[in-house]
Amino acid sequence: MKPGILRAIYLTIAVVFWLILSAYHGMEIVVESNPVTPWPMRIGDLGYRLVMIGFLLFIALFFERLFSNIEKLEVTTLLWRLFITGMGGVALIMLVTFANRATTNLTFYPYLQAIYFSLTLFALVLFFLSSLFMFRRFVLYPRTRQKIILWRILLGFMVAALVFQVLPLGLIVPLSYIPFLILCLILSANVRWISYLNFGQKLRALGLFSLIGLVITTFLIAGARLPEQLGLPLERIIRIDFLYFAIIFTIAYTLVSILVLFFNLPTSSLFEKEGGEVISFAKINQAIKPDLNPRDLMENLLNLCLTRGNSRVGWVELLGEEGEPNEIIFTERINEAEVMGLAQREDYTARVIQDRKPILIRNLKKQGKNQGLGHRYRSLLAIPILSRAKIYGIVFLVSELTNAFEDESVKAVGAFGEQAGIALENVRLMNESIELERYQAQLKIAQRVQRDLLPQKLPQSDSITFAARADTAMEVGGDYFDVVVTEPGLYRVAIGDVSGKGTTAAFYMAETKGIFHALARQDLGPAEFISVANQALSECMEKGFFMTMTYLEIEEAEKKIKLVRAGHCPTLYYRASTSGLEMLEEGTLGLGIIRNHTYANLIQQVTEIDYAAGDMVILYTDGIHEARNQHKEEFGLDRLQDLVASHLDHPPEELAELLIQSVKDFAQSDLQDDYTVLIIKFG
Repeated sequence: MKPGILRAIYLTIAVVFWLILSAYHGMEIVVESNPVTPWPMRIGDLGYRLVMIGFLLFIALFFERLFSNIEKLEVTTLLWRLFITGMGGVALIMLVTFANRATTNLTFYPYLQAIYFSLTLFALVLFFLSSLFMFRRFVLYPRTRQKIILWRILLGFMVAALVFQVLPLGLIVPLSYIPFLILCLILSANVRWISYLNFGQKLRALGLFSLIGLVITTFLIAGARLPEQLGLPLERIIRIDFLYFAIIFTIAYTLVSILVLFFNLPTSSLFEKEGGEVISFAKINQAIKPDLNPRDLMENLLNLCLTRGNSRVGWVELLGEEGEPNEIIFTERINEAEVMGLAQREDYTARVIQDRKPILIRNLKKQGKNQGLGHRYRSLLAIPILSRAKIYGIVFLVSELTNAFEDESVKAVGAFGEQAGIALENVRLMNESIELERYQAQLKIAQRVQRDLLPQKLPQSDSITFAARADTAMEVGGDYFDVVVTEPGLYRVAIGDVSGKGTTAAFYMAETKGIFHALARQDLGPAEFISVANQALSECMEKGFFMTMTYLEIEEAEKKIKLVRAGHCPTLYYRASTSGLEMLEEGTLGLGIIRNHTYANLIQQVTEIDYAAGDMVILYTDGIHEARNQHKEEFGLDRLQDLVASHLDHPPEELAELLIQSVKDFAQSDLQDDYTVLIIKFG
């Protein structure tokens, strides 16, 4: 049954039960007048309770279905919708209050009392159940088995409240509120989503949570006072513990979120800086072009260093071919005369060239040679722009404050200088190879660099074995694989293939390594990882280029694999318990094909596998199954699957070598494409 139809059925049934409740209230108010018997329904009390359970159950099912697909909505959008829902309920209660005062003297006022009470109950249930299921998205981010279990326990408490509602007293044992409150506080501590908001988003979320808090206060005051105003004393109204539990959870999560958001505002710039550094590295990598003008790169580099170093004043000094000082090519808020004044007593350029490392002076006035110098600057930072072979220039940053450059800023600016040096080095090699007709010799250098970018040694454990075999059709290629251990027992694995061959694919592969390592340490889920990687690569790669990738998270403690395939070759999975070899084909488009936010909508589902001892994952690039023999016949996925199935008893290293050799024997020549095999076996 379609979700929309199912939601409509639940809502219709809930409304029917609500109308029956209203009828019960009306009958009680109009017919019964004996104050000794509890209100409502001294006659047919069990029927009233069953109707109340039906209303609460089906309205809860409706909201659970309604908010089951809100994972892609932004935090502030969700909070705004919840606030609007609450304001609608407040407006309804205000309307009920006004109508109650205006109709007190009417002859049919007792009938209106029932309607007023039912509308108030509906407003309370509407808001607090909306809060419960909207906050579920925050509590379960990111999803873990422990969080899901705790959430189900919380729902179990609420279901138990409905069951106990049938009892004559209509009460849950009061002591059950204590463990429920403890459980609410534990779940409310799951606010990791706050770390991924920038300052503006945190500020808006704090404001919306505060407004939601006001709405909750208004509901609580109205819920306590309105029944008395309607002539229905609280001691004569049945307790609805199901609703009380929803109220307790909403209050707990709102208060904790407000406190955490408030105390996180001062540190919100940290995540923005980390994200900015990833983009900055991507911008520097974009400069890897044969026609690169070093001056353009130096200008961009100076701006990045000034921003990350929290400085307003700086300059770039370009060095000559032999490393000797050449010229000052860019300055920011300082002229060359002031630069020469700073260098009058101390040759910082010579020191950087000699030591090949940054210079940090926290107080220039305390330097012996600078005493009495008439400039206004107190702090200086000099960062070399260097590769393994050469220093291309030096970036200088100065400040009028002492101790102006923090250690983290120095590391970040130093990384920019190294990255720019690598970019210049790669461009220099390319230009020299073209001009001197030594393209092949220079490409061998690039091949060694690329080989260093791939992991030389894969991590191993007692229960997981990794084995890889890779080579390129030309001197360099676009295949990429890597394994990163971000915390004990958690492995993040990627294998990918850049479109095309040769140097361009290799350089984009190098960019992929930087992006992979940056994102792998940000605790992103597989779907979000692929979405952010698509955004980063889209900004790096020229139009017409794209990359396929398969990304896995392996949780050793949980024995679980989470997998997303972005246009890459299907994954082979061997399940030892059934001796079956599966081909996992579900996935989305490659990275860099769709270069906007709509790409995230294409990631429909993350494949999750519970693995066991003896299971095996076989990852590979298209150079394997697309290899052709002299008759133009492809090796093919079927032949690959049969080959793996017949050699499952081999160790991973031998199996990887056997696959490569079998493909070479089939092609009877050198392969025409890059090829990579990565095998993971679980012990």
